[in-house]
Amino acid sequence: MLILSDFSEAAFRAAEYACALTGLLQIDRIVLFHAYQSIVATMDLPLATVKNDGQIYLESMEELGLLHDRLKPLVGQAVKIDLLAVDAVLPEMINQQCREQDIDMIVMGVSGKSGLEKLLMGSTTSRVLETSEFPVLIVPREAPVGREVKTIVFTTDLMDIAAIPVDRLYSFLDAFKAELCVVNVEATAEEGKYSPEKKETIAGLHRLLEKYRSSFYFLEGDDTVESILICAKDHKASLIITVPKKLSLQFFHPFIVFAGFPVIIVKWLGS
Repeated sequence: MLILSDFSEAAFRAAEYACALTGLLQIDRIVLFHAYQSIVATMDLPLATVKNDGQIYLESMEELGLLHDRLKPLVGQAVKIDLLAVDAVLPEMINQQCREQDIDMIVMGVSGKSGLEKLLMGSTTSRVLETSEFPVLIVPREAPVGREVKTIVFTTDLMDIAAIPVDRLYSFLDAFKAELCVVNVEATAEEGKYSPEKKETIAGLHRLLEKYRSSFYFLEGDDTVESILICAKDHKASLIITVPKKLSLQFFHPFIVFAGFPVIIVKWLGS
């Protein structure tokens, strides 16, 4: 598990939440990761204020060490926690780092800024989500830590279930052993019925999830996100799992996160 940190309290809450899941997800190693960029000296920047790469690295590792000390009691001796600070631009190297560190899952925190629904690390976070080839757990600052995950909402647009990364989806559903609410939202249609192709897709989805305690909700509404959130709140969901298309990610993610639900984002195959 790779936990991204900018050393904020929102990032710590995400790390704390993730640590509580290590047993369920059978995580035996956590990498606390901080990406920084060295300050480049310019004619307008006094040399006394410039920090070189070595200084920034040491400060970053010191902060990661403090974070390690806060998190270690939450996971015990069975889970190893490593520290990694890199002078790099985060989105461009996230997949390389995950492959090198043998990572199965990335964890990030989010928080509102100045009353606006913005991501904790701004556009960087959005680019990480778009770039990552690995599942990403997004944790809002208000997410309760340590609460049992009893109900999961899984969202689907019924476009191409063959593109769902089934192995990764199953790994999460098997770990949590929670009730599953499968939610699809369609814009209100005159006929009020699904096409034969959609009906076949629905049947395939039932087969895909038949081994789980699943309930299916096919809703109509013009605001997809709002309809999903209402369903999640009505069923007291603890977590949302979504397999979004690449182009819909920026729209879909912020609204769900700021409703207070942790979200696991799993990329479509080939996206």
